[in-house]
Amino acid sequence: MCEEKSSDEEKIEVCFICHKKFNINADDSSHYHYGKYPMCSYCSDFYGFYR
Repeated sequence: MCEEKSSDEEKIEVCFICHKKFNINADDSSHYHYGKYPMCSYCSDFYGFYR
């Protein structure tokens, strides 16, 4: 059987600005900048980048 991964599943990435490890699937402002650069919630809020 093929199971789809839930969006609630933890996915650890490293922020391309501050190099901090974070869960990109957490319910915060973390996201992939330009669709490929992982960006933590702190840097997203601090630098004003939004999805």
